[in-house]
Amino acid sequence: MKKGCLWFCFVIFMLFILIGACSDDDVNKDDKSQVSEENKKQNDDKQKKDEKAHKETDKKEKTNYTKKDSKDEKKEVENATQDSNKEEKKTFTPGTTDRIPVELSSTVDGDTAKFIYNGKEGSFRFLLIDTPETKHPRIGKQPFGQEASDRTKSLLMNANKIEVEFDVGEKQDKYQRYLAYIYIDGEMVNEILVREGLAKVAYVYPPNTRYLDRLESAQAVAKEQKLGIWSLDSAFEEANNTEANTNSNTSNNNTTTNVPASQPETQQSQSKEFYKNCTELRKVYPNGVPSTHPAYLPKLDRDKDNFACEAN
Repeated sequence: MKKGCLWFCFVIFMLFILIGACSDDDVNKDDKSQVSEENKKQNDDKQKKDEKAHKETDKKEKTNYTKKDSKDEKKEVENATQDSNKEEKKTFTPGTTDRIPVELSSTVDGDTAKFIYNGKEGSFRFLLIDTPETKHPRIGKQPFGQEASDRTKSLLMNANKIEVEFDVGEKQDKYQRYLAYIYIDGEMVNEILVREGLAKVAYVYPPNTRYLDRLESAQAVAKEQKLGIWSLDSAFEEANNTEANTNSNTSNNNTTTNVPASQPETQQSQSKEFYKNCTELRKVYPNGVPSTHPAYLPKLDRDKDNFACEAN
């Protein structure tokens, strides 16, 4: 009996030990679970903080790049403005080979156009060339006159850049037209017209002869190939001669009545009349005189076309 009680007590003691061990395990598991959850929460918080910091860094970098790009763009605009101002302030010297930018206002005929020059509209006569007439008050429209006019209009209207170049002599004629070489996108219009047989070399008044040789070479090629005005047995020149003959008859009929008695620079000597220059001659004969006229002098016929002091 006593022995059985001892065994019962031993069993009860062992049960307490087992129950205590199990409780410790449960407590340990709960502690570990709680620690794990806390670690996870801390990791999540840390990750969130890192992400937030990363976003803020990206935002700052983007802001810096934007500011930098804005500064760069502003600098580029300033540089472009400065370059534009420099170009506007660039000075051109008439009489040199400087090519002065102009804007087309309108075309008149084959060898005359109007440009915006120095902020104002001005008429420009193409140097060293003459195209057939289209609006002449006496002879009307000459062969290839319309073609020359249309060609000049097409060249100027389709050009991206138009420039003019003055020679070393007179810058304007008596009609206040500027005398210049005209360029479209780097090509000389005067030469194009001569090369295509739509103009001839004329009105050669030194010292405005910078490109005379060049234009005469182009004319020689056009003549050889019988282009334009040179394809009709020089119809352009024949028309000019017809005009000269007409002027000759008119002038001869009016020789006595047209010459003022008190002309200081003019002396009448039987069949000859003498004038110091074209300015004086045009006071009496506004359209010039042909070689058959008493007032004709070779020195007044600068372009050697047997017509002295003709109007351009």
